[in-house]
Amino acid sequence: MRSQHQSAITDRYITKLNEMNVMDMSKSFTPSYVFRKEENQVHSMQGNHIAGVATSATGAQQVEMWCGRMDANSASPPHCHDTEEIVLFLKGSGRATVAGREVRYQSGDTLILPRNQIHQIFSDTESEFVSAMPITSTVTLPDGVVIDLPWRS
Repeated sequence: MRSQHQSAITDRYITKLNEMNVMDMSKSFTPSYVFRKEENQVHSMQGNHIAGVATSATGAQQVEMWCGRMDANSASPPHCHDTEEIVLFLKGSGRATVAGREVRYQSGDTLILPRNQIHQIFSDTESEFVSAMPITSTVTLPDGVVIDLPWRS
């Protein structure tokens, strides 16, 4: 049970949010932007199948997120980002090279890819993942060519 002090703070917080037109806490919360799975456009290349589920094109403003699947025995191209990338593996197993070092992954593991480090992901089995990084990130091949990711649009 909330104390009178907690209730007063909560009431003031809700009032302030309403004044700021953030949300009406008296109603059930519904996000302003919902991007439905059936709206995903999957882009495939070299055994990688990726959909941008939160991009600037779908309303995200700071962080983008992708949902992807890799065929067994496929690989991403070697590349790097000028920002950190986080990859959560939902299914499968494989390995990744990060700055020349090899690491193994399996379902449930999270790969934290440092900025400006060339990396490549190899799937031993069919793998599923979600990946996130800042929207402003630039993706570059080892020869310096900037990649325009089709799932961003």
